[in-house]
Amino acid sequence: MKDTGMIRSLDSLGRIVIPVEIRNARNIEIGDAVEFFVLDDHILVLRKYTSTECTFCRSMESVSYYKDQFICSTCLKELAGAQDLAPIAPQPQAKKRAKTSELIQRLREAFEEHPGASQKELAKILGVSQGRISQLKKEM
Repeated sequence: MKDTGMIRSLDSLGRIVIPVEIRNARNIEIGDAVEFFVLDDHILVLRKYTSTECTFCRSMESVSYYKDQFICSTCLKELAGAQDLAPIAPQPQAKKRAKTSELIQRLREAFEEHPGASQKELAKILGVSQGRISQLKKEM
């Protein structure tokens, strides 16, 4: 674990604000319970409180411990059933960009077919931005 030293003052009610960097690193959300411990009479330790209630539905009945989480039997059955039903959606493929030389050739053809077309119209024809048309014209 990386040592992180930050200084925070107590407010008039004795509260300390835990910096967002530490909350994010420790997966502590606003409203989560936090445990306090004192070690060797001079070290104060904070950690996220994990109760024995189900992580998903907060039930306390027939709870099993699995990978640092408590899960009730009902949610465990739902998770097992959902594993077969919910395939992971494939990530959409990124659209490949055309090479500059290909775009210049297509722009020349577009000029021949549409001699009076504006950059905006040419951009629409080639499927690129108006700024890209300007760049391609400079390279021609």
